[in-house]
Amino acid sequence: RAALMKLLFFAATLAILPISSYFLTEKYVWSGNSNYAAITAIFAANIVLIAYIVVSVVEDKQSFKEMEEKKLSGTKKEQ
Repeated sequence: RAALMKLLFFAATLAILPISSYFLTEKYVWSGNSNYAAITAIFAANIVLIAYIVVSVVEDKQSFKEMEEKKLSGTKKEQ
């Protein structure tokens, strides 16, 4: 369930953040220059994707560590 919520969060962020950053930076930062606004939107999309990868790797390391701890505690009980 937690993985699904995390996926939905990142999917929504990937849908909303680049579009909103495009229009907001085009109007308020770049004074109508759509090329710079598009570059900003691409940068925002890449940040979201990198964040998703980092969160996934950290979560995978934690689950691997928990699995190793269970394996070690199981062997100690058998001895």
